[in-house]
Amino acid sequence: MTDTASPPAPSGEVYGDHVFSHLRPDEAERLEALAQALDENTFRRLGRLPLRADWHCLEIGAGLGTTARWLAARCSRGRVVATDIDTRLFPDPGSRNGWEAREHDVTRDEFPAGSFDLIHARWVFSHLRSRDADLTRVARWLKPGGWLVVEDLAQFPLGSSPNPLYRKVSLAMCAAVQARIGTDCTWARDLPRVLGAAGLTAVGTEASASSVGPTPMGRFWQLSAEQLRSDLQETFGITTTELERFLVEVRSGGLTDLCLGTVAAWGQAPPQLVAR
Repeated sequence: MTDTASPPAPSGEVYGDHVFSHLRPDEAERLEALAQALDENTFRRLGRLPLRADWHCLEIGAGLGTTARWLAARCSRGRVVATDIDTRLFPDPGSRNGWEAREHDVTRDEFPAGSFDLIHARWVFSHLRSRDADLTRVARWLKPGGWLVVEDLAQFPLGSSPNPLYRKVSLAMCAAVQARIGTDCTWARDLPRVLGAAGLTAVGTEASASSVGPTPMGRFWQLSAEQLRSDLQETFGITTTELERFLVEVRSGGLTDLCLGTVAAWGQAPPQLVAR
């Protein structure tokens, strides 16, 4: 396999069916590591908005609920709804501190138009095959003047890695999730266009990336590779020796490199925005 090998055509599997299933014993640990790696930048981005205590907020694909908890502390007189296709890893109701949980599939389930002052999603839409259409639908759930903030994964730091083995296995992981569940690890760069096409204004964007090594992102990347082990070896030609070296390096102090990036984009619903 080369760094630019094309993946097989996607299967009918979707995120959480098998790969990244919440039934896996290590999935909570994987999501916790990701939250530890990404929360600081997420909270910084959301904190730049004119948040008000009475805002109604929607957190799509809430994972372990860390962002929902952060929003609930700042919108204490409003409403914070956290959704996921599988809510079994959410905290128990007694420890949710003002936010509510809802099992919800963003590819087919709806909210009424004009429901929310803020909608946020992190590392969700790139995993959806109908991502552009889904994001356009979600924009309709904003109140006039409401904000949509989307953060999604991007593979561009991986392709420029100076470490050949790390680059090879990491790009194979991106190809594997594309083949298995339809994830597009390049789509996030197009987020500003998608938000603009959905009718939003004041569109902006920025990017960030966390490092592997003895870090939360290193743990996340190791656990992700272990879930994709059979795909990497059977479909993408990663040898057992290569994979074991990779798994050691992404958690050790011997490799300092960037992992998947996050592209964030945001936009505001204009006062005249109506459901179309």
